[in-house]
Formats: sequence, C-alpha cells, structure tokens
Amino acid sequence: MSYFFKIAENKDEIKLSQLFRSKIFRNSYSFCDVDELDKKCIHFLIFDKLNSNKLVCVFRVYIMLNSNQIKNSYSNQFYKLNNLKKIKEPMLELGRFCIDPHYKDPKIIMTAWFAIRNLVEKNHIKFLFGCSSFFGTSIEKYSDCFKFLKSKYIAPKNLIPYVKAPKVFKFNRLINLNNFCLKKVRNTLPPLLSSYLKLGGWVSDHVVIDHDLQTMHVFTGLEIKDIPNNRLRFLKSFNFN
Repeated sequence: MSYFFKIAENKDEIKLSQLFRSKIFRNSYSFCDVDELDKKCIHFLIFDKLNSNKLVCVFRVYIMLNSNQIKNSYSNQFYKLNNLKKIKEPMLELGRFCIDPHYKDPKIIMTAWFAIRNLVEKNHIKFLFGCSSFFGTSIEKYSDCFKFLKSKYIAPKNLIPYVKAPKVFKFNRLINLNNFCLKKVRNTLPPLLSSYLKLGGWVSDHVVIDHDLQTMHVFTGLEIKDIPNNRLRFLKSFNFN
C-alpha cells in the first residue's frame, strides 16, 4: 500500500491539516481554515509513501458519546437534527474531508475508511454522519447526481434531517426526477459520498448552498449495522504493508 495515515499529535500537525483544507476548499495557500470544533476533533492526515510522503488527504472526526453533543457538531449548523437525538449510542461526525485534486486513486478513501473503522470499533460507534460536499454552487451541474440521490438514497423518515440553513435546494423541485444519466453521476458524484452510499449510507432530501466555502453539501448518514458484511470484511483485511 502506497498510502499511510496518522493522527495529528501536536499543534503543528493540526495546522498542517488546516492549511491543506484551506488550499482545497478556499484555494488559498496562506489562509488557515480553522473553527471552534477543531479543538474537539481528532485530526487525520494521509500521506503518499511513493511521493516523498506527500500529504494527499485530511479529515477530522468528532466523537459524541451521547445525543446532547449533537448541538456541537458541524452539521448542526446547517440541518435540524432533532431525529438523531433518538439515537442513544455513541456517534461519530466525519468532517472537512478533502483530497488533493491531482489524486484520483480510490485507495486514499479506502485508507480513510480503515482509519475510521478502527475508531468505530474502539468507541462502539453506532451511527456515522457528516456533510458530503460538491465543489461549486451550480445546481444544474449536479442535477443528475441529485436526481440519482432522490431516486433511492433519501434518509429514512425516522432519522431524516430537516431544513435549517437559509439557502437550500430541495430535491423535489427537480424536473423529470427519473431521467438522469448514470455516466454523469459516476463522473460528478463526490468520491466520499459514493463510498458512503456503497456502505449503506443515505442523504438529506435537500442540498445546502454554502457560499463561505463555495460548495454545496448534503447531510450524509450511515448506521453501522447497515454496512454490508462483505464491505466490513474488505475493510478489516485492508493491508498497509
């Protein structure tokens, strides 16, 4: 395996992650992408061993031992998460996930899921969630993706997040919902979101338009019990040697 991950162990490594986030999300090499939640999170960095240990991906994880902590999550800023309070077991929010755009290797996301799986098992996580981002704010560019998501991946009624953000686009406003191009979906669906869906994940019934980061995102949820056994076996057998 050409990639390896590590947990940030000091302020310098956290800052390295924040600078990388700024480069990807804000196209800035000087601004440091920081928020209050960073202090509560575990920060992961993924490096390419075959390219002088170049940093190629970062993300952060916020572990919630009870539903009272949902109010501190990043997602709670944009979605009404009242339904998640029904979940009494520990939860995990995956956030600020970004990959160097020059890297298209799916093994990077596999490496990230391997790291997350370790935390899930260690902390007895039952539910995983976050915001999956589309770069840009053009609804038309991603209309095929949104129709695809609406067709079979909307959240179950008992867990669905409700509208909270001031600027959203509800999928039921799309015209010809069943008319979408799978090739376009494959080419434009964010890799992280695609991996969520393969693991049994689902999304909100609307997309939030975030002008701060010039992105759009959907709330994405995954109940650990819904992950197919073959996917779990694959993650457990992942080899980093």
